[in-house]
Amino acid sequence: MDGQTLNKNPIELSAVEAAEAIRDGVISSEQLVQACLDRIAEVDGNIEAWAYLDPAHALKQAKDADLVLREGKPAGPLQGVPIGI
Repeated sequence: MDGQTLNKNPIELSAVEAAEAIRDGVISSEQLVQACLDRIAEVDGNIEAWAYLDPAHALKQAKDADLVLREGKPAGPLQGVPIGI
């Protein structure tokens, strides 16, 4: 991971950068998800991009993803990276 990635706001990371930062322990999935949730809370009132959002579930999934990585279990390339559809 390069120094420029380390200096970015977590919500500005690409999926690849975020996955790398999570794998390298620079940021946890929980921290990244919380940063995304904070940003959604900040701007979604004007944008209304989310028809449904479950912050508690998203944070639970993030904690579970972090646990998988801490335990050294097999993980996919985007393990812990939040995805919205």
